[in-house]
Amino acid sequence: MSYYSDDVIDDIRSGNDIVDVVGEYVKLRRSGSSYVGLCPFHNEKTPSFHVHQDGQYYHCFGCGAGGNVIGFIMERENLSFVDSVKFLADRINYTLPEVSFSKDAQKKKELKQKLYDIHKIAARFYYDCLMSSEGRNAVEYLDKREVTLGARRKFGLGYSPIAKGALYNKLREEGFDDDAIIKSGLAYKRDDGTFYDKFFNRLMFPIIDVYGNIIGFGGRILGEGQPKYLNSPETDIFNKSRNLYNLNLAKQARKRELILVEGYMDAIAIYQAGFKNVVASLGTAFNENHSRVMKAYADSVILLFDSDEAGVKAVLRAIPVLTGAGLKVKVLQVTDAKDPDEFIKKFGAAAFGELLNNAKSHIIFRAEQIQKQYDLDNLEERIDFSKDIAKLMSEVNNSIEADAYLKEVSRITDIDLSAIQSEINKLNSGVTAVNNVNKRRNSNKKGIDGAREDIINIVMSDKRYYDIISRHLEPKELLEPFYIKVLEIIYSLYKNDKEVNTGTVLSCIETPEEQSKFTAIFVKRVKFDTDEVIKAINDIVKTIKTAYYDKLISDNYTSPDVSKLIESKRKVNNLYISLSDG
Repeated sequence: MSYYSDDVIDDIRSGNDIVDVVGEYVKLRRSGSSYVGLCPFHNEKTPSFHVHQDGQYYHCFGCGAGGNVIGFIMERENLSFVDSVKFLADRINYTLPEVSFSKDAQKKKELKQKLYDIHKIAARFYYDCLMSSEGRNAVEYLDKREVTLGARRKFGLGYSPIAKGALYNKLREEGFDDDAIIKSGLAYKRDDGTFYDKFFNRLMFPIIDVYGNIIGFGGRILGEGQPKYLNSPETDIFNKSRNLYNLNLAKQARKRELILVEGYMDAIAIYQAGFKNVVASLGTAFNENHSRVMKAYADSVILLFDSDEAGVKAVLRAIPVLTGAGLKVKVLQVTDAKDPDEFIKKFGAAAFGELLNNAKSHIIFRAEQIQKQYDLDNLEERIDFSKDIAKLMSEVNNSIEADAYLKEVSRITDIDLSAIQSEINKLNSGVTAVNNVNKRRNSNKKGIDGAREDIINIVMSDKRYYDIISRHLEPKELLEPFYIKVLEIIYSLYKNDKEVNTGTVLSCIETPEEQSKFTAIFVKRVKFDTDEVIKAINDIVKTIKTAYYDKLISDNYTSPDVSKLIESKRKVNNLYISLSDG
């Protein structure tokens, strides 16, 4: 969170009218109650970017970007929240107050700044080494891989020299102490008291966070030695599970789809070919933290891993993690080449683009992997295969998709569609068709998401409704972290007698991604008539609380307290909220 007070943030926000600020970057024209222009965050020919002066927020109906004036500067200038506040303060000649920290907080802040500075100097050192005679082998490798000079600069590629204390000596010359250098992870102290660099004789790949800070490095060995790739250890500024290679550039593509590859060179080759929305994992198993990071920038992901056994296993492990975060997942395997880099060199960028367009749904990919385990010429194995496929198909929550997948699986396996459908119906406890089940599941999901959005809009619309709803609904019952956070902000504003509107809520949300999500809720809000609002509140609160207890019951199914949760869920059905509750 920001270390400036809410009052200071409000001063900065109110002193920088969003129409004036955005107007310095975008040509705006008035259209009704808002201003409209071409979105600065994605390419478009027809304006879909709206700036609302009354609410002091912007929203693009094309790419979904949205937020307040601080969020706009964060995205447009690629700055952190605090730096954006400073940027806007300078714009209106506002003197920011001196900030005081506890000793521990001050030390931590100073250390993080030292680590950022060390990594910045290290990146420049490695780049200079690449450009010198020392980096000849690295240059030859890059030439062989056809990495352009422009790409080398764009990605800040470098070379760590054979001299094993070269970077350490450089950092000492720059005035950094041994403790900070060791905590950076770029050097270590041996038992004999000498200092060695973490990386030597390696092609270096700076790892950059979404704010443009260099937070770590990956290094590929040149010549003999192991491991082939080596990454920085985790530090106060680098967490492998919360960062992805090239996300800082990929997010600028604004495609809401990311291509996930295994290695640095694949990412560079694909980016160089014109597909900017590519990211790579950082040498650690793909996990829920990664998927949450990706969800902030994308709605769908194309998994592009090696086609060997290890690559297939990695894809199968990643699929449930990604789908669990609400991402649509497709899988792409290159043919007639060992990796994407080789494919692009052999067949060109256009052919690779065609591959991307024809990436398979993860359902079809998994069905093909299941098929490999069976001999479909054998009747018993065909039956077992149909059962496994039925389990897979029962996961699909969209009736149209389910129907399409069933037909495709039936085609590629030559198993009668009705046989698979029959197994699915058995799994769904006698439901006559999986499509009906999927339709209901999908409708329920939309109902829960819609209920969360509606309750936020209703609570914001009138303090009377806050007084009523807050007595019956806790923010945690919304389950999803983003919705919980927004409702907590709204409740807190009311409790502290602050004004509650789009601008004040946005002031409490620091990331551009969450600001965009909030403005998307606000611009598609449903307005209820006074006579309907109490009925709507009852329906919405019941929907949210039911989903909450369903989750608790599922998570605690074997617990002796599960009966209490079931009883609490039952009571939700008898809940009635009236205006007098406030």
